[in-house]
Amino acid sequence: MVSLRTAGIYASLMILVGSVSAVASSESSTAVSSTSLTMPAEEIAQSTRTPSRWMTRRVQRDLANRLNVAPRSLQVVETTAQTWPDQCFGLARPNERCMGGEIQGWQVQVASGQQMWTYRTDRTGQRLRLEPLLGTADFGRGDFSAEVSQQLLKTVAQQVQQPMANLTVLEVQAAVWDGCLGIFEPDTFCTQIAIAGFRTIVSDGQTSWVYHLSEDGTQIAQNVTASGAQRPISTLFAPIETERESEELAPDIIFQSQLSGDLAGSVQTTALTADGTLYREQSSLRTGGAPVRTVIRQLAPAEVNAFQTVLQQQRLPNLNRMRYLTEAAFADYPTTRLEMPGTRVEYIDLEEESLPVSLKNVIAAWQAIASTSTEAMLPNTSD
Repeated sequence: MVSLRTAGIYASLMILVGSVSAVASSESSTAVSSTSLTMPAEEIAQSTRTPSRWMTRRVQRDLANRLNVAPRSLQVVETTAQTWPDQCFGLARPNERCMGGEIQGWQVQVASGQQMWTYRTDRTGQRLRLEPLLGTADFGRGDFSAEVSQQLLKTVAQQVQQPMANLTVLEVQAAVWDGCLGIFEPDTFCTQIAIAGFRTIVSDGQTSWVYHLSEDGTQIAQNVTASGAQRPISTLFAPIETERESEELAPDIIFQSQLSGDLAGSVQTTALTADGTLYREQSSLRTGGAPVRTVIRQLAPAEVNAFQTVLQQQRLPNLNRMRYLTEAAFADYPTTRLEMPGTRVEYIDLEEESLPVSLKNVIAAWQAIASTSTEAMLPNTSD
């Protein structure tokens, strides 16, 4: 039996094909792309029957402009003939009026380093649109335009002191931000407004940085807590569909870690409850049966408060839905998930020194609490 969490890791790593070469982007791109290039006559004839190489290259160039990568690093995975309902390919944006009339075209799936993208085109590829990212708000566009990408990369280059040509966009997720762009700071009030935007992972091939931005690129902020992972760690976002299916923490748990994903299917959970009880549960996804619970110790209220202060100081909420993995996770090496209410982050301990600083500090504080050897057996009271 494979857990949803393991399946999510598998899905992420299946398209993680390693780092890609960054190139400076000299072509312009728009959300609805047209081109001055002329498609060869023989390819126009072919395009009515099968997708032409000219069309797939157009899609690769468009996505390359958005990610600042070489077009040859992008793989066209699947191309399917479609009949679109209107001249906007069925992708009308808020307040956009589209001419009616069906149009024959293609749906094209493209793989970048660690993400799948879907395009819609006409038959020849003269016009194309990127489908909105999963999770895009009803009032958002969700297409991560080349212009917004360039503004992001310009900001990153200035902040991390790297040439833009060295930077690539590894992954993009749609998001809806508050007035702080989703960046948590202790004792800071954020305006409760809804801003359509993205969270992105940018890399120079060695270090990765996580940035939050509005959809139009006018507001950009680095998520410092989640940034700074070094190779061979791969910085990833948890897939949105996986997060929707994840189980919530029990209401009395203020923090827990879960080690799982090995060949034996074992799951080891260590949890801290609000009353200071620290316990460990051992179970197996393969054999089933009730988990065996062991109480490690009872923490004093001051110890619980001190640990919660560490979580706040290290800004753990900024690590929500982040993954820091290596290829070993794909080979059934166990990974650890840390959770508190509203936040979960996964990592692999093979390259702990390459993790972001804040995450390393939280791991160290948790290990100091959970490594106490005084243990007493208790019957499992969970359902």
